[in-house]
Amino acid sequence: MAKRKAKNVYLMPEPKWSDLALIDDEAKKLKMVRDMEYFVHYEVADKKCSATIQPWLEKASGLDAELLKKLKRVPDVWFSTFAKHTFIWSKTGYMHDDVKQHLLKKIPPLEDKAEAIMEKLEEKKADAKPKISIQQRMLEQITDLCGAWDEILDGYVVANKFDVSSFDPEKDMKIFSGGVIKPAHAKLVKDQYEPQHAEAVESLAGTCEQLNEAYDFMNKKMKKEYIQYFEKIMNACDAIILTGKATRKTRKPKARSKDVIVKKMKFQVADGTLGIASITPTDVVYANEVWIYNTKSRKIGVYHASNKDPKALGREGAGLMVKGTSILGYDIDTSMQKTLRKPAEQINNWTGKAKTKFNKSFEEVKTTPTRLTGRLNDTTIILRAF
Repeated sequence: MAKRKAKNVYLMPEPKWSDLALIDDEAKKLKMVRDMEYFVHYEVADKKCSATIQPWLEKASGLDAELLKKLKRVPDVWFSTFAKHTFIWSKTGYMHDDVKQHLLKKIPPLEDKAEAIMEKLEEKKADAKPKISIQQRMLEQITDLCGAWDEILDGYVVANKFDVSSFDPEKDMKIFSGGVIKPAHAKLVKDQYEPQHAEAVESLAGTCEQLNEAYDFMNKKMKKEYIQYFEKIMNACDAIILTGKATRKTRKPKARSKDVIVKKMKFQVADGTLGIASITPTDVVYANEVWIYNTKSRKIGVYHASNKDPKALGREGAGLMVKGTSILGYDIDTSMQKTLRKPAEQINNWTGKAKTKFNKSFEEVKTTPTRLTGRLNDTTIILRAF
């Protein structure tokens, strides 16, 4: 297949960029470059020209890497006078030395601009407030409480006597700072004191020489009271953590729309021979009674909800429900189907809005009733929902 010729998007004729390399005379070459500049000025978009500035700086300007890194900080708009020259360079690989020197003279002010931008960024960094994690914030909130308990403990140690009975850490946590201590805080408090509790228990066992020396000033009774102090904290923390779990609200699942519920439901839209059509399938959801007709088996059937929704409030668990291709929540003893011997003559008995008419017509069918299975298919017409 022949390659389609590229469409000319310019109003002026586009220069033959490759012809520049064929000219040896510098004056003629410069004149051709000026013609190209005229074309670029009027025909080439600024964005397209600006995209060539950075490649020229990196490949043809001769500037060192450190300076190039600085200049990247400067917005393209400050290099706007470079654009048409670098665009021509990108097309031809040529830039007259006078043009290059003219552009390089503009670099020092741009370097100053880059340094000013970097200074501002550094100032912003210095002024920026450090971000504190949630856990760090919670640790800060419990610091004063733990500090108060540590003072109490130090007082016991100095006095060589523990008054454990008057120590009530659970009460302290509940009233501390207007009730700021939540289950998450209690977990952190517990984590703070667990190592000290384990050390105290080990000191009582007397199995570690270093701990025996460290706790030498305490007798066995004091060590037991010392352990009780930490146990009270552990138990208080556990109580607050468990209370939080008990009072935590169960997340209520988002109610699905009826359209989503019946998305996979199978049914026959209409039967032209009998002149009947299905109702909107969403009407089945939360209905108390649904009438169906199977065009293949010739069976008329009715689904009765096992849990009625008399006020049609659409309450969860009330009325009929749909899951996939099945109807759920129906009474298996009262939901029945019967075969119609002459559907063309009988089917009109199940039209209209009178529920009593539907039920009376069903009673008048003399064939043997059988239980419905709940499954729907592409031969099922949904006649009516009440």
